[in-house]
Amino acid sequence: MWLCASHLLFAQDSLKTTVLQEVITTATRYDREIIETPRSVTVINREVFRSQPFNSVGELLSNYAGIYVTGANQTPGSTQTLFMRGAAGNQVAIMIDGVRINDPSSPNAALDLNELSLTNVDRVEIIRGSHSTLYGGAAVGGVVNIITKKGSDHGLHGDATATVGTFGKSTFSTVESIGLDFTFKNGLYLNGSFFNQNVNGLNASLDTSKNTVFPGLDRDDFEKTDALFKAGFKNSSWDAFISYKKTDQHSDIDDGSYNDDDNAFVDFKRNFVNYQAGYQLSKNWRASAIGAWSNSKRLIVNDSSIIDENGAYDATFSDAIYRGKIITNEIQINYRNEKLTGVIGAGRYDEDMNFSTYYFNRSPFGEFISVVNYDTLDTSSSTTYAFGQINVSFGNFDFAAGTRWSKHSIFGDFWTFEANPSFYVNNTLLYASFSTGFNPPSLYQLYDPSKPFNGYTTRGNMRLDPEASTSLEVGIKKEFDGGSYLTLSAYRTDTDDAIEYVYLWNKETPVEDLTFSDNMGDTYLNIASQVVNGLELEGSAVLGKFRLRGNVSWIDGHITVEPSDIDVRVTGGNHVQLFNYGLFVTNEVDVNKLVRRPQLTAYAQVEFQARKNITSGIAYRHAGPRFDSGYDETLGPYGALNQFKVRNYNLIDFSINWSVSPKWLLSARVENIFDESYQEIIGFQTRGRSAYVKVNFRW
Repeated sequence: MWLCASHLLFAQDSLKTTVLQEVITTATRYDREIIETPRSVTVINREVFRSQPFNSVGELLSNYAGIYVTGANQTPGSTQTLFMRGAAGNQVAIMIDGVRINDPSSPNAALDLNELSLTNVDRVEIIRGSHSTLYGGAAVGGVVNIITKKGSDHGLHGDATATVGTFGKSTFSTVESIGLDFTFKNGLYLNGSFFNQNVNGLNASLDTSKNTVFPGLDRDDFEKTDALFKAGFKNSSWDAFISYKKTDQHSDIDDGSYNDDDNAFVDFKRNFVNYQAGYQLSKNWRASAIGAWSNSKRLIVNDSSIIDENGAYDATFSDAIYRGKIITNEIQINYRNEKLTGVIGAGRYDEDMNFSTYYFNRSPFGEFISVVNYDTLDTSSSTTYAFGQINVSFGNFDFAAGTRWSKHSIFGDFWTFEANPSFYVNNTLLYASFSTGFNPPSLYQLYDPSKPFNGYTTRGNMRLDPEASTSLEVGIKKEFDGGSYLTLSAYRTDTDDAIEYVYLWNKETPVEDLTFSDNMGDTYLNIASQVVNGLELEGSAVLGKFRLRGNVSWIDGHITVEPSDIDVRVTGGNHVQLFNYGLFVTNEVDVNKLVRRPQLTAYAQVEFQARKNITSGIAYRHAGPRFDSGYDETLGPYGALNQFKVRNYNLIDFSINWSVSPKWLLSARVENIFDESYQEIIGFQTRGRSAYVKVNFRW
């Protein structure tokens, strides 16, 4: 899907629509016009960031086809989890300037999109579908590449923004950002940006009468700063830069769904260094090197909390420190002529993590202290890889094929493949693709030494295998005169050896008679097979002073678990209960639902240009019914997770943009005009009716 709202901009001096000659780099690792790129792609440029009050990448992505982001509509600071084409967050590669960024210390190594502000971002490229051949593990569902600004016209330029808003009773949000860049006539450039957000938020957990905590549910605030500096050089031969980004944020949190906590928070910090150097060897050949170093720290603290109207405390304190480190280095060589394009590359990706936890509780029976420390474990892995892809043109017909070899320090050698034929004629592209992928377990899933007193095994499972996938996609793209377009794609993704988190229960006790004392701990298993079928439709049209755009995404997913797939070397033959579904694997389990992923999502926007410098718009967002996993105290053996249906929601937003001058832009937006009580996740609040005003000045 090769265009989005950012590509069809009303000119300031007329009502004509200008179709930008957009190119995309991420889909093929070289510049290619979007209409000719034989995959489902979207490019979002910075004009969208300038005119709308998006504060994170997650909020931005949630309006685009094939994507659902939980947390994007909750109080700022809530975890934002990306689902793309039914794939979970750890199965989608998130990158900054072509280098993958994740959180290796989190349970599944997925990135919280709440971390990523839009400071210094030039554009965001979305590539749907499996891309493990070009980008390795975690690219099963797709790739999101956040591309930062480079140099501009020579001289000093800047961009400053201030946003204020409210999203519920007694809530308030302020955002300030500024970016500066100076480009010398010889091609050297320096740029930097600063982003600051302060939020008086909602109570994250949902308020219910049976869970109200004295002296009342507290509000969960959020503070965030991002600072970035970049130095680069660009001319006809060279394109090189080095950048440094520092993220620092503080989030008040609660103790889970429906469970308020007045004294818990998460502090997160990341230092991220990124480099890139490209040189045009000749007319047809180009060589480049990219890499990054990332160091992150997440501190979670839960101090003693008030638990009754007499002011009593629970006499419990816990903290946990999670550290993650990533190092990436890669070289790439591109070749291009009229009939043939190709890319080869090689690199190494290193991950390292450790954490320590401390828990203290005082009760009438005495004091209890628990300490878990990873310092004695070698919690690291490395992947050495080489890849190649070639695209040959035969008139209107193109055929691309590629392969990737990966050598994982724990799992050994893996090969992935892709084939991608396409046919282009009369502004219409027909394409198909077949690709394979793999996704290694996270370091946490492999190494976590946690084990309860009577546990059979540790939570971490060193016998895990990577998840393996195959994907098939067919699609059509059609561009019409005047910039209107329509795209349609259909796909299927099969994932084998999918990793599930499970509970273990004493095999000597029948399932129907299990009690608390029969609990044997928890672990991770390669136990599931997942199939996702989907359709995506996206389009845009210009009708006089009106511009319409929208998308509809439909997925049908199911998960199958066979008792014969259980690794008894890990479980000891004990009963296995799936955490996300609350089901025991005594017979084949077939679940025709995906957790937290609606089967149908839709987005539509109508914009009206009242005057040449004033545009108003109405947007509609729909998420169909879905199910979530929540604790049900009525289930055995002492309560368990059950499947709860979450109703669909329909949201209406209104916005208006006024270009006061070429330098000044004033924007206002009202969100959730009619629905203030919908839910994304069971037990957590979403933002109510919201209103924002944004002022932008650039020079």
